[in-house]
Amino acid sequence: MRAPQDPYGDAAPGPHRSLWRNCVEGLLLAIAPAAAFFGLRLTLMAPPDLNDPAMHTTFIIDPQEIFYRYAAVFQPTERLREGARVGFLIPGRISYLLFGGLPGFVVFRYVLALIAIVPAYILLRRMYSRVAGVIGVIVILSCPVIILAWGTDFPDSAAVSYLLGGLACLAMPSARHRIGWLIGSALLLTLSVWALASSGPVVVVTVLAYWLVRRKRDRAKLWRDISVMAGVAVGVTGLLAIGSAVLIGPWDYVLTTIQSLIYLAEPSQTLANHSRSPLWAPYITYLLVPPAVGLACYAAFGGRLKDFLARDRFSRIGRRLGRIPTAQLIVSVGCAFQIVISAILQFIGSTQVLEVHYFSSLLWASVMLTLAITIAELGLPLLEHVRYRWLIPVVLVAVPLVFEFYPKVPQFGWMPFGLLIVVVIVLLAWIARREAGSHDITRSRFMIGAAIAAITAGLLVLTVTPTQHKHERGTVDDTFPDYAYTLGGSSSYWGDDSTWVNLYAVTTEMPSFVGPAAYPGEQLLMWWSNDQLKELREPIGIYHAFFDSLPSNLGNLTPLDKYFFSQRHPAQILLMSLTGQGFQASLNQLQPFGAQLVRTGVLRSGSVALHLWLIDLHEYLKTP
Repeated sequence: MRAPQDPYGDAAPGPHRSLWRNCVEGLLLAIAPAAAFFGLRLTLMAPPDLNDPAMHTTFIIDPQEIFYRYAAVFQPTERLREGARVGFLIPGRISYLLFGGLPGFVVFRYVLALIAIVPAYILLRRMYSRVAGVIGVIVILSCPVIILAWGTDFPDSAAVSYLLGGLACLAMPSARHRIGWLIGSALLLTLSVWALASSGPVVVVTVLAYWLVRRKRDRAKLWRDISVMAGVAVGVTGLLAIGSAVLIGPWDYVLTTIQSLIYLAEPSQTLANHSRSPLWAPYITYLLVPPAVGLACYAAFGGRLKDFLARDRFSRIGRRLGRIPTAQLIVSVGCAFQIVISAILQFIGSTQVLEVHYFSSLLWASVMLTLAITIAELGLPLLEHVRYRWLIPVVLVAVPLVFEFYPKVPQFGWMPFGLLIVVVIVLLAWIARREAGSHDITRSRFMIGAAIAAITAGLLVLTVTPTQHKHERGTVDDTFPDYAYTLGGSSSYWGDDSTWVNLYAVTTEMPSFVGPAAYPGEQLLMWWSNDQLKELREPIGIYHAFFDSLPSNLGNLTPLDKYFFSQRHPAQILLMSLTGQGFQASLNQLQPFGAQLVRTGVLRSGSVALHLWLIDLHEYLKTP
């Protein structure tokens, strides 16, 4: 049986854990991300669908140069906000300085994976058993949303790990070491806020959920604990300011963040970025996963649909929640609060937290932790039996492996198939819960195992089905994540995503090729081939993509480009192409501006060859 969890403290003592077992357990946790990468053939990098990830890459590789060249022209439109996301940039920059471009990316992602799985493993192990901890690790490392987030330099890659680890530490059952876990939680949650400001509302409601549960269950020293967390948050914020000054440039990233939020809240910005109509939502099937997991979790702890339909629904739901152990309650209530606040900000407010996958991915931290708890709760009859306890981890690994044999899920929306799958998932959770009390032990174990397999498969199908759709009235054009690509995408050492890996490698070499600016404000603009946009999204993002690109296609200088020159006074032009064609014609057309070829080169990595010409325009070049 599960060890007692309430009052909120350490789990009941179990068998003596030898030093040898602890070392083996730690080693297996340390290699788990590598095992998942090669075993499930996870993709290392996601195909770039926006330039925004590379706009953060530049602040990891050569941040001072961006401030030196573009600070004056970026500030009026708050385009330096990417440089203020220090919770992601500082550890990313440290990893780059220690290991270089591509290796630094890999090392940082490995650390982020450990930040996510280690606290989750310890939490599940304390709540249930060591096998339950393994369940948590598998659930996280096979989640397409988290894998895709880790695959870019957008800050959600770090924020989702910080949020997951922070929530696990916050809910950790421990009386003896509670302060230590709270410090760890506050550290990670604060890093998530300063990695991506969209984490702020999520963190606030998570702490609110913790406060409400503790106030009901264990008020002793609650205000002390909250004060400790607040103090850690202030201390981490101050340390990040020092790190920003040393490694990034400006020390005051807080004011930059606030100013950027004010700017993005202006009507012109919300009109361009936020859909006024909710017509986009029924196409985005992966958004059904959070409510499906939440309802399945409620069913796993004995909840029923009629609780919501009864006249005394609030008292019934309250009684159901009152039977849930404290640690599980903190996670599940925190997850529910996060779903609610995200829906409010998206559909009542004017924040694009759900319609863009770079922001909605933040929800998956609590959702995956809740899913792991749900599976462990439903699988208790198997986890408590020596012979069958490893059946659930095997099932959880088998589901994504089976998907990889035929990774083609037809496109469907919420109606009718999406909602039907949600209903089936919740019904299966309720059936598995009922089967736990069955006297037919053999049938019970079979039904529970089958139900968990079907629930996992249903959630995977909801996640990976394509979401690309027509533009609806009152909505904005957004990106469509290819979550199906994350599983089985690497069939060789770097896999089928080798193009994106190699593009990232050459992109990190571009600042060295261009060299430092000769004086503050020496602007560099790019000129590239429009038909190569998909491949060049990463390289052009280093110098802020379209904002610093000539409007016309490479080799075709137009009056609009000349007007652009008169507004920006660029000192340098960087020609960019995967073939090098059209460079000489472009140089010839730039001669009226005093064009002088400074440097040529080809940056190579694997099959990718990025051709570059750097040109000075003496018309606008200043003498230092």
